[in-house]
Amino acid sequence: MNRSAAPCILLLVSLLACLVQPLAAQDEKNVQPVDPGTLTGKVMVGYQGWFNCPKDGSELGWKHWARLGHRQFGPGNVTVDLWPDVSELDADERYATGFRHADGSRAEVFSSANRKTVLRHFRWMQEYGIDGAFLQRFVSGHPSGLSDPRLLKNMNQVLNHVREGARKSGRTFAVMYDLSGLQEGEVERVFDDWTELREIQRVAEDTQYQRHNGKPLVAVWGIGFSDDRPYSLQECYELVKLFKRNGCAVMLGVPSYWREGTRDAVDDPLLKEIIKAADVISPWSVGRYRSPKEADRHAEQVWQLDRQWCAEEGLDFLPVAFPGFSWHNLHGGELNQIPRRKGDFLWSQIKAAERIGCGMLYIAMFDEVDEATAIFKCTNHPPTGNGGKFVTYEGLPSDHYLKLAGKASRLLKGEPETGAVKKTVPVKKEAERRLLIGYGEGILELDGQNDIVWHYQQPGIETVYDAWKLPNGNVLFAHRFGVREVNREKETVWDFKVPPIKGQQEINSCQPLGDGKVLILDCGNQKLLEVDRQQNVTLSIDLPDGGKNVHNRYMQARKTPQGTYLISYRENKVILELDAQGKEVWRYDLKPQDRPFTAIRLANGRTLIPCITSYQIIEVDPEGKITWILDKRDDLGFELLYPVGVQVRNNGNLVVINSDYHHRQGMDNDVQAFEITRDKRVLWKLMKTDLEEDGKVPVVERGTKMPSHHLLSIQVLGEPAGLK
Repeated sequence: MNRSAAPCILLLVSLLACLVQPLAAQDEKNVQPVDPGTLTGKVMVGYQGWFNCPKDGSELGWKHWARLGHRQFGPGNVTVDLWPDVSELDADERYATGFRHADGSRAEVFSSANRKTVLRHFRWMQEYGIDGAFLQRFVSGHPSGLSDPRLLKNMNQVLNHVREGARKSGRTFAVMYDLSGLQEGEVERVFDDWTELREIQRVAEDTQYQRHNGKPLVAVWGIGFSDDRPYSLQECYELVKLFKRNGCAVMLGVPSYWREGTRDAVDDPLLKEIIKAADVISPWSVGRYRSPKEADRHAEQVWQLDRQWCAEEGLDFLPVAFPGFSWHNLHGGELNQIPRRKGDFLWSQIKAAERIGCGMLYIAMFDEVDEATAIFKCTNHPPTGNGGKFVTYEGLPSDHYLKLAGKASRLLKGEPETGAVKKTVPVKKEAERRLLIGYGEGILELDGQNDIVWHYQQPGIETVYDAWKLPNGNVLFAHRFGVREVNREKETVWDFKVPPIKGQQEINSCQPLGDGKVLILDCGNQKLLEVDRQQNVTLSIDLPDGGKNVHNRYMQARKTPQGTYLISYRENKVILELDAQGKEVWRYDLKPQDRPFTAIRLANGRTLIPCITSYQIIEVDPEGKITWILDKRDDLGFELLYPVGVQVRNNGNLVVINSDYHHRQGMDNDVQAFEITRDKRVLWKLMKTDLEEDGKVPVVERGTKMPSHHLLSIQVLGEPAGLK
């Protein structure tokens, strides 16, 4: 290979600026490193690392933030469509821009040249369970390339930050060369640069450098595209052979339609020969489909055949998923060109990849705010005070897409869900949860990944306020017209119905009792019943009047360990405790704005009361004093709505349904349920996307034809359900 003097000079500059020793093994305590030995089972993200700001030491100005990097980054000089959430960054990680928020305050961004920020990004990958990153590297005259010594120095600085971040966080990383911008005869620059990285900087010797098939992995993106690239396929073929002779495993970023040689791919048989010489291929999917339905079709009609072809040739297949797309500020395109659909779009691709048997996944990208494909923390409140136009995360938490990526990693590995938690909360085995949930027209069982594994929905079933999974595996539930028990095959094994008298059919509550009987609250007839397995009524208590409206009289009834009965009066706003003769032994009068959903007698003698119309949960002692409260004043990171179904876990935490029943016609509630500690730390959330993306069972209410976010009852399986 003819190597000119220019690359040698670049090597010298790089050596002087960035000479480092191989990074040693993990020096961070309690970090469980990802196994770098194989790409199989991993979810990797693309890491651009190309953002610069004045005063970050790079002398590159507002690189990748603004069209003209030497001018102020502000309205009229902007190329990004997403705005990063910098609220967690320290003061020395934030750089003021010319944009202003609606309140007049100056908006800030980050720099990839800042070591603390890159390490923080890799910490996020660790916290949310993302396996590793492909660091993008350009060798052309591209605005991020190696042709300028300042660019080379900055790029190597970012590389060193990534190396350190991967080591400290236990993530993996690999170099991905992007050929964009190379001219004819320039592809050899890639191997020149790799030679410097491997032989001088010894990057492939890092403990967390990603390997595959026992060899360090190098990715090359941009081979075979039909957009008239000046460099040739023959140059690319020679490059792949050089990497293979260098003892590397090679991953190729190719067009989506490489197999057919149509649309985004050149029709040249040499392309397939190049692919056969590699180890992994990764067809670029960004912009190739725009909706979950189109993504499913692409997976079935394109990915599946690609994967089969690769299997026959002994190659591994790495599909690309992306969360959405917009390049309004970069290229003048439509703002929010491919909508994210509140995570539905990305999750549909993840599930499609898993469904067709893909063993690895590449999510593009981690930090790409230019084309709005970023999954790291971005804000829902970008600066628009002086004319800025940006897309947002549609009201979702800023870490929502990090959680989806981590969930994808667990999905591909077949690992149990540990819950995406705040970084201050350790993930413990006791935090794992399987759930039984009653909703507007049926019952769901969710596994540890929040995926629906069982679904019961039959004609005549509505408003399932109470549902219990029994020790024998059957499910007992109350619906408006009765109480039913079904087995796993969804066969009815016990069915109690109230007489079909108009205006008197209303069952809101049931409870399995230790002697095999069932406690039933007959709202229509204002009676509390104990019924045996032969449907004999063994106890009947006439309840104090609950008002004229059958539906609003009572909500739930519970038998306490002391043999008394707690009755929640919805319209009368009172909790009554009755004995077996119907005599009142205790009462708690709520405030005028409160309407109770249930009452749970705790082991300490206090009573936990979720109040639906005042959006709060209170705990009261026997004297009626409030000893604990959770309400809208608490900063949960989301809006507290109807706290209907509640269970107190063995560890004292509360698992709560956050229902939008009767609350929002727009159905824009994202957090459907959550677990919270007594000191009000949220450990886990059930999101709307968890219910909508089962892939097999359409969870839709027949009456409204809308996704069923009307959740009503919750039970943590594997724990005693007495405190529910």
